[in-house]
Amino acid sequence: MFEPVKNQRISDEILLQIRDAILGGKFKVGDRLPNERALAVQFAASRTSVREALRGLEQAGVINIKKGVNGGVFVADPDHRLVSRPFQTLLQLRKVTMDNIVEARLIFEPEAARLAAQRAKPEDLHALEQVIEKMTGAIESGEPPSSFDLAFHKLIAHAARNPILEMLSESMLEVASQVITGLHPSIDVLRHVVKRHREVFEAVRNRDGDLAFEAMSKHIIDVRNRLAKQRIRGKSKAKPRSERS
Repeated sequence: MFEPVKNQRISDEILLQIRDAILGGKFKVGDRLPNERALAVQFAASRTSVREALRGLEQAGVINIKKGVNGGVFVADPDHRLVSRPFQTLLQLRKVTMDNIVEARLIFEPEAARLAAQRAKPEDLHALEQVIEKMTGAIESGEPPSSFDLAFHKLIAHAARNPILEMLSESMLEVASQVITGLHPSIDVLRHVVKRHREVFEAVRNRDGDLAFEAMSKHIIDVRNRLAKQRIRGKSKAKPRSERS
């Protein structure tokens, strides 16, 4: 299946051959690849070179390496994490602002809501309604509701039935959720989030694509504005009395 390598950068050549074999359909998602020893024999290369190639493929999200009795090298199922890694790096370097996130969300999410209104299945509607109820309960009981907020937006992206839009939306939402959670939204802000979620949900359930688009746009902008006001109030309260007078 594979050919002996002659390139000076042996691990890179091994990586390319395995990647091309996977992308070419010789292996499917979930298939087990030959083990490290067998690959070294096929490539006529050292196990060290094979190991380096496999590590690179795993970091790229092409394969999963599992340890243990049932372990091995398996073809990965690509998901939004492949796209989200660069976003995560930007976030860690503090090169992503709230305005950056809002602009990006306004490009993807309202259109996802419009498509969800056209394509959502009964199970999508049920899941959306359930996560709204769970978020409401979490807010009233004082539990962190951020996971339910993220889940709602991911469900909308999924209901749009466009794998590219879903992957891009989910990768962006992971970063947005971290930033918003770090701003510690007040109970008032969170209650308005639930209210906006219900508006989006009702539009999707009623198959009103234009209204779903509008409701999602308003929701994203509303969250941005409320968090900005909350931040300003927080800074004002933190100032010494002499500075406020």
